[in-house]
Amino acid sequence: MRERRVLPATSGSFCGCEFRDCCSRYRELRACRRRFADSGRAVGLNTVKYLISTVAGTLAWAALAGSALAADMPVKALPAAPSWSGFYAGLSLGARWAANDWQTSDIAPNFGAGTFVPTGGTGGAIESVAARFGGYLGYNAQISRSWVAGVEADFGWADNKKTTSPVPGTAGLFFGTPLVGLPSGTVKETWDGSLRGRLGYLIGPATLVYGSGGVAWHRIELNANCAPVPGNSFCFNTPHNETYASTRVGWTVGGGVEHMIGGNWLARVDYRYADFGTWTQTFFTAGGVGIAFDDRFTARIKDRTHTATVGIAYRF
Repeated sequence: MRERRVLPATSGSFCGCEFRDCCSRYRELRACRRRFADSGRAVGLNTVKYLISTVAGTLAWAALAGSALAADMPVKALPAAPSWSGFYAGLSLGARWAANDWQTSDIAPNFGAGTFVPTGGTGGAIESVAARFGGYLGYNAQISRSWVAGVEADFGWADNKKTTSPVPGTAGLFFGTPLVGLPSGTVKETWDGSLRGRLGYLIGPATLVYGSGGVAWHRIELNANCAPVPGNSFCFNTPHNETYASTRVGWTVGGGVEHMIGGNWLARVDYRYADFGTWTQTFFTAGGVGIAFDDRFTARIKDRTHTATVGIAYRF
Protein backbone atom coordinates (compact mmCIF):
# COMPACT_ATOMS: atom_id res chain seq x y z
CA MET A 1 0.00 0.00 0.00
CA ARG A 2 0.99 3.53 -0.82
CA GLU A 3 1.91 5.56 2.15
CA ARG A 4 0.02 8.64 2.79
CA ARG A 5 1.87 11.73 3.85
CA VAL A 6 0.26 14.25 6.04
CA LEU A 7 1.80 17.65 6.35
CA PRO A 8 2.13 19.07 9.78
CA ALA A 9 -0.54 21.50 10.87
CA THR A 10 2.03 24.01 11.72
CA SER A 11 3.28 24.18 8.18
CA GLY A 12 0.24 26.01 6.65
CA SER A 13 2.40 28.02 4.38
CA PHE A 14 1.09 26.38 1.16
CA CYS A 15 -2.49 26.88 2.08
CA GLY A 16 -1.94 30.52 3.03
CA CYS A 17 -0.06 31.34 -0.13
CA GLU A 18 -2.66 29.74 -2.35
CA PHE A 19 -5.49 31.61 -0.67
CA ARG A 20 -3.76 34.94 -1.01
CA ASP A 21 -3.13 34.14 -4.64
CA CYS A 22 -6.77 33.51 -5.29
CA CYS A 23 -7.86 36.64 -3.53
CA SER A 24 -5.43 38.69 -5.48
CA ARG A 25 -6.61 37.22 -8.79
CA TYR A 26 -10.24 37.81 -7.80
CA ARG A 27 -9.59 41.46 -7.09
CA GLU A 28 -7.78 41.85 -10.39
CA LEU A 29 -10.70 40.24 -12.21
CA ARG A 30 -13.21 42.59 -10.60
CA ALA A 31 -11.06 45.61 -11.40
CA CYS A 32 -10.77 44.42 -14.98
CA ARG A 33 -14.55 44.04 -15.22
CA ARG A 34 -15.04 47.56 -13.88
CA ARG A 35 -12.55 48.94 -16.37
CA PHE A 36 -14.29 47.08 -19.18
CA ALA A 37 -17.70 48.37 -18.13
CA ASP A 38 -16.44 51.95 -17.88
CA SER A 39 -14.77 51.56 -21.21
CA GLY A 40 -18.01 50.27 -22.75
CA ARG A 41 -19.99 53.16 -21.45
CA ALA A 42 -17.42 55.60 -22.77
CA VAL A 43 -17.44 53.91 -26.15
CA GLY A 44 -21.24 54.04 -26.30
CA LEU A 45 -21.34 57.72 -25.35
CA ASN A 46 -18.69 58.55 -27.89
CA THR A 47 -20.59 56.61 -30.52
CA VAL A 48 -23.78 58.58 -29.86
CA LYS A 49 -21.85 61.84 -29.97
CA TYR A 50 -20.28 60.78 -33.22
CA LEU A 51 -23.61 59.91 -34.76
CA ILE A 52 -25.14 63.22 -33.67
CA SER A 53 -22.25 65.25 -35.03
CA THR A 54 -22.35 63.27 -38.27
CA VAL A 55 -26.07 63.88 -38.78
CA ALA A 56 -25.74 67.59 -37.91
CA GLY A 57 -22.87 67.99 -40.32
CA THR A 58 -24.81 66.23 -43.06
CA LEU A 59 -27.82 68.49 -42.55
CA ALA A 60 -25.65 71.62 -42.55
CA TRP A 61 -23.95 70.53 -45.74
CA ALA A 62 -27.32 69.83 -47.35
CA ALA A 63 -28.58 73.27 -46.35
CA LEU A 64 -25.50 74.98 -47.75
CA ALA A 65 -25.69 72.97 -50.93
CA GLY A 66 -29.38 73.81 -51.30
CA SER A 67 -28.69 77.53 -50.83
CA ALA A 68 -25.95 77.46 -53.38
CA LEU A 69 -28.16 75.57 -55.80
CA ALA A 70 -30.99 78.04 -55.26
CA ALA A 71 -28.61 80.94 -55.80
CA ASP A 72 -27.44 79.40 -59.06
CA MET A 73 -31.00 78.83 -60.35
CA PRO A 74 -32.39 81.65 -62.57
CA VAL A 75 -35.08 83.76 -60.85
CA LYS A 76 -38.00 84.97 -62.97
CA ALA A 77 -37.97 88.78 -62.86
CA LEU A 78 -41.15 90.69 -62.06
CA PRO A 79 -42.57 92.59 -65.02
CA ALA A 80 -41.33 96.17 -65.15
CA ALA A 81 -43.85 98.90 -64.36
CA PRO A 82 -44.95 100.71 -67.54
CA SER A 83 -43.44 104.12 -68.15
CA TRP A 84 -45.65 107.17 -68.69
CA SER A 85 -42.93 109.27 -70.27
CA GLY A 86 -43.29 110.30 -73.88
CA PHE A 87 -45.36 112.20 -76.43
CA TYR A 88 -48.98 111.32 -77.13
CA ALA A 89 -51.83 112.42 -79.40
CA GLY A 90 -55.50 111.56 -79.29
CA LEU A 91 -59.12 112.27 -80.20
CA SER A 92 -61.95 113.22 -77.87
CA LEU A 93 -65.74 113.23 -77.88
CA GLY A 94 -68.03 114.79 -75.33
CA ALA A 95 -70.18 117.79 -74.52
CA ARG A 96 -69.73 121.47 -73.79
CA TRP A 97 -72.08 123.48 -71.62
CA ALA A 98 -72.02 127.21 -72.29
CA ALA A 99 -73.04 128.97 -69.07
CA ASN A 100 -73.53 132.61 -70.06
CA ASP A 101 -75.15 135.38 -68.08
CA TRP A 102 -76.56 138.35 -70.06
CA GLN A 103 -76.98 141.73 -68.37
CA THR A 104 -78.52 144.71 -70.18
CA SER A 105 -77.71 148.30 -69.30
CA ASP A 106 -77.63 151.84 -70.71
CA ILE A 107 -81.17 151.81 -72.08
CA ALA A 108 -82.06 155.24 -70.65
CA PRO A 109 -81.57 157.13 -73.97
CA ASN A 110 -84.86 155.64 -75.15
CA PHE A 111 -86.75 156.98 -72.19
CA GLY A 112 -86.62 159.75 -69.69
CA ALA A 113 -84.76 159.06 -66.50
CA GLY A 114 -86.87 156.92 -64.21
CA THR A 115 -89.64 156.41 -66.74
CA PHE A 116 -88.67 152.81 -67.65
CA VAL A 117 -88.53 150.09 -65.00
CA PRO A 118 -87.24 146.66 -66.16
CA THR A 119 -89.35 143.72 -65.05
CA GLY A 120 -87.72 140.43 -64.14
CA GLY A 121 -84.40 142.11 -63.43
CA THR A 122 -81.81 143.49 -65.78
CA GLY A 123 -80.43 140.16 -66.92
CA GLY A 124 -80.64 136.40 -67.01
CA ALA A 125 -78.93 133.19 -68.02
CA ILE A 126 -78.54 132.20 -71.66
CA GLU A 127 -77.23 128.62 -71.57
CA SER A 128 -76.80 125.80 -74.07
CA VAL A 129 -75.35 122.30 -74.34
CA ALA A 130 -73.83 120.83 -77.50
CA ALA A 131 -71.78 117.85 -78.60
CA ARG A 132 -68.07 118.56 -78.85
CA PHE A 133 -65.47 116.89 -81.09
CA GLY A 134 -61.78 117.51 -80.63
CA GLY A 135 -58.21 116.40 -80.42
CA TYR A 136 -55.30 116.78 -78.05
CA LEU A 137 -51.56 116.25 -77.88
CA GLY A 138 -48.98 116.53 -75.16
CA TYR A 139 -45.94 115.21 -73.38
CA ASN A 140 -45.64 113.33 -70.08
CA ALA A 141 -42.56 112.94 -67.89
CA GLN A 142 -42.65 110.38 -65.09
CA ILE A 143 -40.70 112.28 -62.46
CA SER A 144 -40.89 109.58 -59.76
CA ARG A 145 -42.41 106.19 -59.06
CA SER A 146 -45.83 107.76 -58.36
CA TRP A 147 -45.85 111.22 -60.02
CA VAL A 148 -46.24 112.26 -63.63
CA ALA A 149 -45.91 115.84 -64.91
CA GLY A 150 -46.61 117.13 -68.37
CA VAL A 151 -48.03 119.72 -70.74
CA GLU A 152 -51.01 119.39 -73.06
CA ALA A 153 -52.76 121.36 -75.81
CA ASP A 154 -56.26 120.62 -77.01
CA PHE A 155 -58.68 121.92 -79.64
CA GLY A 156 -62.39 121.29 -80.13
CA TRP A 157 -65.48 122.38 -81.96
CA ALA A 158 -69.12 122.53 -80.85
CA ASP A 159 -72.19 124.39 -82.01
CA ASN A 160 -73.49 126.00 -78.83
CA LYS A 161 -76.33 128.35 -79.75
CA LYS A 162 -79.13 129.82 -77.67
CA THR A 163 -81.72 132.46 -78.65
CA THR A 164 -83.85 134.12 -76.03
CA SER A 165 -86.83 136.45 -76.40
CA PRO A 166 -87.08 139.03 -75.14
CA VAL A 167 -83.51 139.94 -74.42
CA PRO A 168 -83.01 139.88 -70.62
CA GLY A 169 -83.44 143.30 -69.08
CA THR A 170 -85.30 144.93 -72.02
CA ALA A 171 -88.89 144.17 -70.99
CA GLY A 172 -90.42 146.53 -68.49
CA LEU A 173 -92.89 149.22 -67.65
CA PHE A 174 -92.97 152.64 -69.32
CA PHE A 175 -95.09 154.92 -67.15
CA GLY A 176 -96.83 151.74 -65.99
CA THR A 177 -97.44 150.45 -69.52
CA PRO A 178 -95.89 146.99 -70.22
CA LEU A 179 -93.38 146.90 -73.03
CA VAL A 180 -92.36 143.52 -74.45
CA GLY A 181 -88.68 144.26 -74.86
CA LEU A 182 -86.09 143.57 -77.53
CA PRO A 183 -87.39 140.78 -79.80
CA SER A 184 -84.40 138.42 -79.59
CA GLY A 185 -80.82 137.98 -78.54
CA THR A 186 -78.53 135.07 -79.43
CA VAL A 187 -75.28 133.74 -77.98
CA LYS A 188 -73.29 131.33 -80.14
CA GLU A 189 -69.99 129.57 -79.39
CA THR A 190 -67.94 127.46 -81.80
CA TRP A 191 -64.31 126.44 -81.43
CA ASP A 192 -62.25 126.35 -78.24
CA GLY A 193 -58.75 125.40 -77.20
CA SER A 194 -56.38 125.41 -74.28
CA LEU A 195 -52.76 125.02 -73.26
CA ARG A 196 -52.36 123.46 -69.82
CA GLY A 197 -49.87 122.00 -67.43
CA ARG A 198 -50.71 118.62 -65.91
CA LEU A 199 -49.70 116.90 -62.69
CA GLY A 200 -50.87 113.39 -61.92
CA TYR A 201 -50.59 110.68 -59.27
CA LEU A 202 -50.41 106.99 -60.13
CA ILE A 203 -52.97 105.05 -58.10
CA GLY A 204 -51.72 101.95 -59.93
CA PRO A 205 -48.95 101.29 -62.46
CA ALA A 206 -51.39 101.84 -65.34
CA THR A 207 -53.87 104.37 -63.87
CA LEU A 208 -53.22 108.10 -63.52
CA VAL A 209 -55.40 110.60 -61.66
CA TYR A 210 -54.46 114.14 -62.72
CA GLY A 211 -55.27 117.80 -62.43
CA SER A 212 -54.62 120.47 -65.04
CA GLY A 213 -54.66 124.22 -65.43
CA GLY A 214 -53.64 126.92 -67.85
CA VAL A 215 -54.86 129.35 -70.49
CA ALA A 216 -57.92 128.87 -72.73
CA TRP A 217 -59.40 130.46 -75.85
CA HIS A 218 -62.75 130.26 -77.57
CA ARG A 219 -64.90 131.95 -80.21
CA ILE A 220 -68.16 133.59 -79.19
CA GLU A 221 -70.78 135.56 -81.13
CA LEU A 222 -73.54 137.88 -79.89
CA ASN A 223 -76.56 138.79 -81.99
CA ALA A 224 -79.42 141.21 -81.36
CA ASN A 225 -82.46 141.55 -83.57
CA CYS A 226 -84.54 144.67 -83.44
CA ALA A 227 -87.70 145.55 -85.36
CA PRO A 228 -90.28 148.33 -84.77
CA VAL A 229 -93.30 146.38 -83.63
CA PRO A 230 -96.17 147.60 -81.44
CA GLY A 231 -95.44 147.34 -77.75
CA ASN A 232 -91.69 147.12 -78.26
CA SER A 233 -89.57 149.16 -75.90
CA PHE A 234 -86.84 149.55 -78.52
CA CYS A 235 -86.44 149.64 -82.25
CA PHE A 236 -88.32 152.78 -82.95
CA ASN A 237 -86.19 153.33 -86.01
CA THR A 238 -85.01 151.29 -88.99
CA PRO A 239 -84.88 147.51 -88.14
CA HIS A 240 -81.50 146.29 -86.99
CA ASN A 241 -79.86 142.90 -86.86
CA GLU A 242 -76.32 143.07 -85.59
CA THR A 243 -73.77 140.36 -84.83
CA TYR A 244 -70.46 140.78 -83.05
CA ALA A 245 -67.79 138.10 -82.69
CA SER A 246 -64.80 137.87 -80.40
CA THR A 247 -62.02 135.44 -79.61
CA ARG A 248 -61.94 135.41 -75.85
CA VAL A 249 -58.94 134.50 -73.68
CA GLY A 250 -59.37 133.17 -70.16
CA TRP A 251 -58.18 130.63 -67.63
CA THR A 252 -59.09 127.00 -67.20
CA VAL A 253 -58.75 124.25 -64.59
CA GLY A 254 -59.79 120.62 -64.66
CA GLY A 255 -58.86 117.04 -64.05
CA GLY A 256 -59.47 113.47 -65.02
CA VAL A 257 -58.47 109.83 -64.97
CA GLU A 258 -56.28 108.18 -67.60
CA HIS A 259 -55.58 104.46 -68.01
CA MET A 260 -53.20 102.37 -70.12
CA ILE A 261 -55.48 99.95 -71.95
CA GLY A 262 -52.76 97.94 -73.68
CA GLY A 263 -49.74 98.51 -75.84
CA ASN A 264 -49.22 102.24 -76.22
CA TRP A 265 -52.91 103.16 -76.02
CA LEU A 266 -54.34 105.46 -73.35
CA ALA A 267 -58.02 106.03 -72.52
CA ARG A 268 -59.28 108.92 -70.44
CA VAL A 269 -62.20 110.78 -68.92
CA ASP A 270 -61.57 114.54 -68.67
CA TYR A 271 -63.34 117.65 -67.34
CA ARG A 272 -62.45 121.33 -67.76
CA TYR A 273 -63.95 124.56 -66.48
CA ALA A 274 -63.06 127.77 -68.31
CA ASP A 275 -63.77 131.38 -67.40
CA PHE A 276 -63.40 134.03 -70.11
CA GLY A 277 -64.40 137.02 -68.03
CA THR A 278 -67.07 139.55 -69.04
CA TRP A 279 -67.56 140.80 -72.59
CA THR A 280 -69.20 144.23 -72.89
CA GLN A 281 -70.79 145.06 -76.24
CA THR A 282 -72.99 148.01 -77.29
CA PHE A 283 -75.57 147.41 -80.05
CA PHE A 284 -77.22 149.72 -82.57
CA THR A 285 -74.85 152.61 -82.10
CA ALA A 286 -75.92 154.10 -85.47
CA GLY A 287 -79.62 153.26 -85.29
CA GLY A 288 -81.25 156.36 -83.98
CA VAL A 289 -78.52 158.66 -82.91
CA GLY A 290 -79.57 162.31 -83.16
CA ILE A 291 -83.31 161.66 -83.35
CA ALA A 292 -86.00 161.57 -80.72
CA PHE A 293 -85.50 157.94 -79.80
CA ASP A 294 -82.18 156.10 -79.51
CA ASP A 295 -82.05 152.33 -80.03
CA ARG A 296 -78.72 151.78 -78.36
CA PHE A 297 -78.23 149.41 -75.45
CA THR A 298 -75.28 147.63 -73.88
CA ALA A 299 -74.96 143.91 -73.16
CA ARG A 300 -72.54 142.49 -70.63
CA ILE A 301 -71.93 138.76 -71.02
CA LYS A 302 -70.28 136.67 -68.30
CA ASP A 303 -68.68 133.97 -70.40
CA ARG A 304 -68.01 130.51 -68.88
CA THR A 305 -67.92 126.93 -70.15
CA HIS A 306 -67.89 123.41 -68.74
CA THR A 307 -66.42 120.68 -70.97
CA ALA A 308 -66.55 116.92 -70.32
CA THR A 309 -65.02 114.42 -72.74
CA VAL A 310 -63.79 110.89 -73.17
CA GLY A 311 -60.68 110.34 -75.24
CA ILE A 312 -58.29 107.78 -76.62
CA ALA A 313 -54.66 108.53 -77.42
CA TYR A 314 -51.54 106.81 -78.71
CA ARG A 315 -48.23 107.24 -76.86
CA PHE A 316 -45.13 107.46 -79.05
